[in-house]
Amino acid sequence: MASKLQHSVSYPFSTERLWALYTTEQYWHDLVERMNSGHGHVEKVNIAGDTVSVEMSQGIPSEKLPSAVTKIMPGDLRIPRKNTFRLVGDRIEGEIHATVEGAPVPVNVYGTITTAGDPATSDCSAEVSVNLPMFGGKIEKAVVSELVGLLDHECGHTVDWESGNPLT
Repeated sequence: MASKLQHSVSYPFSTERLWALYTTEQYWHDLVERMNSGHGHVEKVNIAGDTVSVEMSQGIPSEKLPSAVTKIMPGDLRIPRKNTFRLVGDRIEGEIHATVEGAPVPVNVYGTITTAGDPATSDCSAEVSVNLPMFGGKIEKAVVSELVGLLDHECGHTVDWESGNPLT
């Protein structure tokens, strides 16, 4: 059974301004570098009209992983992610997907992010599933906890990046 994630983050600027950041390729490269220096990179950014798709790979060093995870998956975790955002009227609607590369069992994260308002608020709803009897729920809860931290950290980086990168 999947574990659920509901989390919101707020920005001190508008949804329109957030969209301007999302449609700036350098923002994505800087985001991954700041959050995952040495353990992640952007694979591809595709900006076409009102749609932005970003494929990236992030990693978590083994020393930062809970013991429940390292018992079944020794070593660093590689996490391919794909985010797709669409500008729909005055909202940004996003889909997120992440997996854990090399896991002995499937580990999947699927979710949606909806951003609206001025100032902007992003509401994330996701499911984390790990198909492993007895330990799956513990791993799911660890992943949900990491995702909350990731969403907060990404928000903080976005606010910092926006203040240092005036866009026209």
